[in-house]
Amino acid sequence: MKFNLGRERILSFYRILLVMKLTTILLICAFLKVSATGFAQHITLSTTNGTLESVLKKISEQSNHDFLYSATMLKDAKKVTINVKNATLEEALLLCFRDQPFTYSLTSNTVIVKNKDNTKVTIQTRTVSGIVRGTDGVALPGVSVRLKGTTKSGVTNERGQYVLEINGDNNVLSFSFLGYATQEVSVGNRTTVDAILVEREEIMDNVVVTALGIQRQKRSLGYAVSDISGDEVTGFGEPNAISALQGKVAGVNISNTTAGATGSSRVVIRGIRELQGSNQPLYVIDGVPAVNGNIGSADQHGGFDLGDGLADLNPNDIESVSVLKGASAAVLYGSRALNGVILITTKSGKGKKGLGIEYNSSLTTDNISTRLDERQKVYGQGTNGLLPKDATQAGNITANWGPRYSDFNTIIQRDGQERPYDYLENNVQNFFRTGVTGMNTVSLTGGNENHNLRFSYSNVANKDIIPTSGYDRNNFSFRGESKIAERLTLEVKGSLMNEKVRNRPALTDDVNNIGNGLIGLAGNFDQAWLQHFENEDGTYINYTGNQYRANPYWTINRTRNDSKKVRTGGSANLIYQIDDNWSAVASAGTDFYNFEFTNFYDLHTPTRTGGQLQLNDLKVREDNFQAMVNFNKEINAAFTIGAMLGGNIMKFNREQTITMGNEIISPGKMLITNFRELLIQPLHPRKEIQSVFGNVEIGYNNYLFLNLQGRNDWSSTLPKGSNAYFYPAADLSFVLSDAFDLQSNVLNYAKLRTSYGQVGSDADPYKTDFLYNLTGQSMNGFPMGEILGDVIPNANLKPQRKNSFEVGTDLSFLKNRIHLDVTYYNEVTNDVLLDVPVPSPTGYARASLNAAKLKNKGVEILLKTTPVSLENSFKWDLSFNFAKNYNTVVDLSDNLEAYTVAEARWAGATIIAEKGKPFGTILGRDFQKDDTGNIIHGSDGKPLYTDGPVAIGNSLPNWTGGLTNSFSYRGVEFRATVDIRKGGSLFSMTNMMMYDNGSHLATSEGRDSWNEYYQERRAAEDAGLDPDAVDRNGRGFIGVGVNENGEPNDVAINPAEYWRHVSEHIPASFIYDGGYIKLRDVGISYTLPQSMVKRMPIQSVSIGVIGRNLWIMRKNVPNIDPESNYNNGNGQGFEYGSLPGRRSIGFNLNVRF
Repeated sequence: MKFNLGRERILSFYRILLVMKLTTILLICAFLKVSATGFAQHITLSTTNGTLESVLKKISEQSNHDFLYSATMLKDAKKVTINVKNATLEEALLLCFRDQPFTYSLTSNTVIVKNKDNTKVTIQTRTVSGIVRGTDGVALPGVSVRLKGTTKSGVTNERGQYVLEINGDNNVLSFSFLGYATQEVSVGNRTTVDAILVEREEIMDNVVVTALGIQRQKRSLGYAVSDISGDEVTGFGEPNAISALQGKVAGVNISNTTAGATGSSRVVIRGIRELQGSNQPLYVIDGVPAVNGNIGSADQHGGFDLGDGLADLNPNDIESVSVLKGASAAVLYGSRALNGVILITTKSGKGKKGLGIEYNSSLTTDNISTRLDERQKVYGQGTNGLLPKDATQAGNITANWGPRYSDFNTIIQRDGQERPYDYLENNVQNFFRTGVTGMNTVSLTGGNENHNLRFSYSNVANKDIIPTSGYDRNNFSFRGESKIAERLTLEVKGSLMNEKVRNRPALTDDVNNIGNGLIGLAGNFDQAWLQHFENEDGTYINYTGNQYRANPYWTINRTRNDSKKVRTGGSANLIYQIDDNWSAVASAGTDFYNFEFTNFYDLHTPTRTGGQLQLNDLKVREDNFQAMVNFNKEINAAFTIGAMLGGNIMKFNREQTITMGNEIISPGKMLITNFRELLIQPLHPRKEIQSVFGNVEIGYNNYLFLNLQGRNDWSSTLPKGSNAYFYPAADLSFVLSDAFDLQSNVLNYAKLRTSYGQVGSDADPYKTDFLYNLTGQSMNGFPMGEILGDVIPNANLKPQRKNSFEVGTDLSFLKNRIHLDVTYYNEVTNDVLLDVPVPSPTGYARASLNAAKLKNKGVEILLKTTPVSLENSFKWDLSFNFAKNYNTVVDLSDNLEAYTVAEARWAGATIIAEKGKPFGTILGRDFQKDDTGNIIHGSDGKPLYTDGPVAIGNSLPNWTGGLTNSFSYRGVEFRATVDIRKGGSLFSMTNMMMYDNGSHLATSEGRDSWNEYYQERRAAEDAGLDPDAVDRNGRGFIGVGVNENGEPNDVAINPAEYWRHVSEHIPASFIYDGGYIKLRDVGISYTLPQSMVKRMPIQSVSIGVIGRNLWIMRKNVPNIDPESNYNNGNGQGFEYGSLPGRRSIGFNLNVRF
């Protein structure tokens, strides 16, 4: 395997890893030093006849040690007189406990006070102490510790420690904490009793984040909300936070291109609603909408996937993710919520006391997960069963129609050299290398009752599987909260990200698509021979004779693309608690990024032989200013009411300058001044939305809840008089189990919910009027302008509107061991915006119209179970999600029967939206067939095809699902997710080309007999005999089916000619079922027991093995990953020249101090 990575980049990559490791070692050493010197801290104290409790508190403040004792223990303590200066902790304690009926034990940062064994008290009472932790080993502060059957109780301190006085021997301690299962432990004759609490999901009491960051009890919601914890996002070493959600949320389809970690993610919630929009949800991070548009993508002609905004987020900063699917859930975001909303809450220092440090590190290796599993391995380079005679004939290195490998030892190649004639098993794979991704995050948290903060730094360093490709990303984030007055709280957040990406891969039909260049090679042609890609004078060696396919080694060495991205964001919230019922919030937030992309083609590059340089400078900013007033009150014992009224101003600004340089002056120099021709195109769209919104929630006896919501938007992109629109919503929640007292040992919880809402989407900027723009050219020294674009504006555009109805139920059985959520939804989107084709005499190509109506309905099921749960031992959690969506294009404009969504360029297939049918219909020519389905063949043995395109598939899946397993046992945890997609057509042009050039396994049939016949014909010609006299009957490939008379086809034909005919004219032959079952992620971790770390200032240490995309358990399309696609746009269902899938395996380390 060849590695071609600069020495400096290799050193930089490993320097980063070394710095992170050294940082960890230094932090540990620093804390060990603090621990070692803790006993020697100096105490200065002067007290006369003070209480022991007050003296201990003063010592605690100076020594940073906690004192543990029960609330009643010190009632018999003697008064203390002490006067010390710079005394050690040990010396001060000896003076305090002199002549006291107590003793103490001293650890690194805790002093445990106990009764002396020779006192009367110990005859009746004794002291029990311990530490309470979660299953991850982290100490839990604030846990209630109660002596069962008595009123004696205590609370754990910030280190999870407690102390309690008990009587007798038959005692049971009860440990309870919000969000955790109550634990009861028998004491026996022990003096130390530790406990481990297990998290539980109490459906009726859970608090979830909803629109605008409003926290509500899950029982009060009349719509479905899916919650995902941060651990599910970060636990598997996936640097893209959104990709980590694959297979985990019902009704949410997530897909990626084969561009790797720097590519974009496509997220579609509950089906397609836009025919030319993105269909992507709105992302809101800590209350601030994030700019997440796809910066650039490939199309049928080629290009790059330039990523999106969510790829910038550090997964280790995420606390939780909430998915708002229906209109009622998202209505408070109005015109931005057509496609749903994903709320991301980042970690903070809330609930933390003192200083905490967390270090998380993962190191993964990436390798190819898909191979050419249906590639024939019998026949090699050549035509008609013959080897090339000379170097000229050997120039066709993609034709796999030669003789058997077993018949010859060597073959002449285009350089005139004789080379081995053998099949190369891992030829394509050998071009790639083992990728490496290191991700390291250090975070600091701290706080007290009034203030808290969290700061984190993260670095991702990637060496891609494609030589010379990779990226580096650094994230800084800060989040703090301060109670600056009795009723006034300030929340602030800031983030900074910078990223550098080297040589993103070109996709689809791009001349530099490495996938196309490699897959087309004959089975015996070693890709390593292509490393000789230029002549001595630097000119390009055209290794195929095809100007549209560049040598992959030329691509990675003589073409280059780089991108730099800097992203900053921040927000400030000022919260004023007016009184017990009223509060007010003022917020401001901003999200800004600057993206610079450089794409360089050196002299002699195919299709750009004169050289070319493309520069894209993009600056995007969105500002949000918001104010809200909240009211909450218990009217009486039965009724509660909550209300909110607010307003928002959103300002969006995008500045883009595209510069194109042609005709390079000095080869190899990537400077815009090094090109003779320059073309500059500036773009500057802007947008503003002003909004008011509000909601009212009424609750009755905590089991019946009615919530009414509404938002009115004024958009700058719609025409005056039609730019204001109102979105209403209502939802109802009814907890049956509480209302009718249905709780039993079998049924624990039952809720019915229903909702109706309306959301929408406005138009892009400048759709309602002509836009004038500078061309970058000049005349007589003056700049020239033009009307931008080829779309006729429409001054009567209306916003798109989605009406959504939803009904569902939440059930819990067998002591909450089984949870079932079922949701049915029905959504209709009206006035869908389209750019519709118009006659060419207008001078335009399209016109903007409200031209479509789409419908989505479906069902979502979430089943969570705990089949096994043994106290302080083994636990098994199992979760399954299922989603089925029915999509229909209800209507199109009067003159439009179908709308073209995507084209496969030269391959003769399109994806359309057709009136009365589901979105995503794939059109193309099919085989002509008789009434029983037999393929009809002509007299020449070639299959006949339809006169025009017909429906040959649909890209939408039949259903999707996911299965998540989690096992835990005494510090060991195993987690795995299986991602399932059933159905959905995929037109594979990669397989089509493999049929065309003879690489596919199915092209082997009939070759031997045809090659024998062909050679006999040549022999006859050489002998001066009639070649047509050679018997051809049955020699060659005979297509299965019938002839035009309905009789079985018996005409044999050259296999190469047959499959070339099929690949050029019948795309239906290359439609595959795009369904799959994938082992999406696996993680095995071990948390070290406290006995191993308690003597160090470490709360927990966890080490693990992680993996992503480990196994395609089932697929129906050969040679490629079934998730392969042109891009992440609406034209899902096409792939061409896809790069191999990637499998990641590595290690993870988490240390908390």
